[in-house]
Amino acid sequence: MGFLDHTTNNIVIDAVLTERGRELLSQNNGSFQVAFFSFGDDEVDYSNILKYGNQIGKEKIEKNTPIFEAQTNENLAIKHNNITLNSNKLRILYVPFLKKYAETSTTIISVSASDTTAKFKTIKVLSTLDSNSSQTSIDANLIDTEFYVTMNDLILKPYLNGIESINSYKDLDENNIATYEFSGTTAEDASYESFALTGRTLFEQQIGVSLTSPKISLSTFQKFGNLIGNSYTIKTQIEIIGKSSGSRIIIPITVTQ
Repeated sequence: MGFLDHTTNNIVIDAVLTERGRELLSQNNGSFQVAFFSFGDDEVDYSNILKYGNQIGKEKIEKNTPIFEAQTNENLAIKHNNITLNSNKLRILYVPFLKKYAETSTTIISVSASDTTAKFKTIKVLSTLDSNSSQTSIDANLIDTEFYVTMNDLILKPYLNGIESINSYKDLDENNIATYEFSGTTAEDASYESFALTGRTLFEQQIGVSLTSPKISLSTFQKFGNLIGNSYTIKTQIEIIGKSSGSRIIIPITVTQ
């Protein structure tokens, strides 16, 4: 859905179904149910506020911001979604962001045809505030106790205790992008960073390649990868999104044959 500016006093809304929405609608079995919607401000450049100050920066945003048309690819739509607070009187100065935590190894996963043991990397991400914010706690409305994670299902799978988790995704779209939902853990004390922070959480998950059926195949390497020497290398990614804050981070993953 997008707001179109026709330079009149009328507000025109362009609403389209995403590819996933069209897929569900075409099934004609009642599975297409619009239960929620989100607003986003992907097109707004808030650095104008820092550069020009509140008054002039606001004017520049209002006058110069381009209007995005409705996006049918759900994997591209609304990267910066607006959040809903419990009260319209709340004023939140700092929104938590996601950062990689304690990464001791590269996110390169090497596999061969003879592999039978698990091939994964442990991804750790903190939902936190910058120490310079002088805040001692994250607002209760924005504490990320759960996270959405998206990945290409033909290439990557989640693991649990070194064992591949099969078909545990929350959704799988026609582009083979799987969406999972994982819980976070409390990470408030200073052992996680140089300062304590109430409401900080940790996302920790094993992400790897499939070594069972359907095993990551040569055709998958050929489709998504580049041939370097005698082997293929696939460059892909996972996206992690805080369920409460809407903050997100993209983790590049390299899979080598």
